[in-house]
Amino acid sequence: MTAPKFHDSLYRLAQIGTSLGVQLVRLTACHGDNQYAALPVEFDSAGLTQVAENAPLTVLNLAEPADAAGTLPADTEAVAIDVEGKWVIFVRQAPSSNPSSTRLARVSGVQSGVGRYYIRWQECLANGQFQDTSDPDPAVATNLAELSFGSVAAVDLNTIVPILTVVDVTGVARYVFDHPAYAKYLD
Repeated sequence: MTAPKFHDSLYRLAQIGTSLGVQLVRLTACHGDNQYAALPVEFDSAGLTQVAENAPLTVLNLAEPADAAGTLPADTEAVAIDVEGKWVIFVRQAPSSNPSSTRLARVSGVQSGVGRYYIRWQECLANGQFQDTSDPDPAVATNLAELSFGSVAAVDLNTIVPILTVVDVTGVARYVFDHPAYAKYLD
């Protein structure tokens, strides 16, 4: 037996049964559920992707439940595999386009309510120091440690804390951090 002239691990992994096989695609719209309209794409001489031909096809995203609204944005590119005549992809939803889920902020004031603080977003300078970003209005964040212990103003002003963005059940983004209550009194 002679060895194959090339090694196509994706082809072998998918165990393709047709001559079409594997194709790079760009999603153009969601048909509903986990089905998307797509166009085949190819690499140009500069290594960028471009539409190969205007031959629309439908792809099924196996990373999404079939009974939920599609969540992938248009222009997402994926490897599509022909499985028994259906093109399938496996693409998980990318992180939100908001800033990273964890950002640094400076506690700038105390707001009414347990563990609620005004914060100013920070950027890190080349010398390792932090400074306020140009965001005009302070945001409000909740100290999770204080929700358990019930103390107000346990965090000193100007303390730098990592802020986690969470989305509540209504879809509103909330900011939280976990700074030990009474930590300023341990010295």
